[in-house]
Amino acid sequence: MSYSRGNPGGFDDDDDYYGGDDDDDYGDGGTGDTGGTRINARASGRGRVTVAGRDITSSYFISVSSAVLVGLLGLALLLGTWKPWEGTSVAGNGKPSDGVSSPVIPPPRPDPPTGGETKKPDDDRTTPAPDDGPTTPAPSTTTPAPSSPAPPDPVDVAFASVRVGTCLNVYDEGWGKLSQDRPGAVDCGASFAYSKVTMVTTSASGCPEGGGQHGWGHVNDDGSSIALCLDRVFVAGQCFPAVLTKQADGSVKGTGRLFSVWGCDRTQVPKGQNAVMGITALVSGGNCPQRSDRRTLSWSVFNGSAKVCAVQVQH
Repeated sequence: MSYSRGNPGGFDDDDDYYGGDDDDDYGDGGTGDTGGTRINARASGRGRVTVAGRDITSSYFISVSSAVLVGLLGLALLLGTWKPWEGTSVAGNGKPSDGVSSPVIPPPRPDPPTGGETKKPDDDRTTPAPDDGPTTPAPSTTTPAPSSPAPPDPVDVAFASVRVGTCLNVYDEGWGKLSQDRPGAVDCGASFAYSKVTMVTTSASGCPEGGGQHGWGHVNDDGSSIALCLDRVFVAGQCFPAVLTKQADGSVKGTGRLFSVWGCDRTQVPKGQNAVMGITALVSGGNCPQRSDRRTLSWSVFNGSAKVCAVQVQH
């Protein structure tokens, strides 16, 4: 098959090329048109092709530049449909996703400061400012050992242990001061049993007042108060100080400190006193026994329920 071009710019319609029987016949000896192929090419782009004695007309616009253009267009269409540079993304459900994933662009790294040490990423963390307000201390998990209670005051214990009928070795020393700072129980038959508890109350003012009686009050450490009402235990042979006054008719009147105990052999008496009286008897009603050598005096005690009989001790 031969191909000829009329000029570089294309084909001219006036230049026709016809293949004759002698020039362009292909067959078995060039015997006519039968069994051969004849191509008539015209500049108009139309050609006649005779195959097996039949004419086939085809249109073509084939040129070197047209072929290259068609190839480039086809390649562009192929690349537009199949994008090999895009990876197939997989959706969350496990199926490929048709979406186009954008390339991940790492953030730009900050330039290190000039003239100093490169700052580490941890240095950018901001330290919170301390709170100036009051802070609540964390609860302590250690349980403090219970403190031992203070031992009770022994005087409080002594007063609390006294009951009605208890005999004590307590008396007035002669100046309005008791001989003990706390009560101490003793045998009521002992010679030093000088008083006996008749009532326990909260205030000494509640105790009866009279000859031979005394109210002994005390305030405990906890602020509570207690009082012991005492009766003097009179025993023959005991002595007490007194004031004796001689009357105009020659009789003697005496005022005795009946709750006091004084030494019978003592030559001195408390200030304001002038005599030492020795007890001879305690009688309930009736008269005191009289002595021939000495004058006997008597004092009403226990709110008039009894009399204490005593004589002046001679020195």
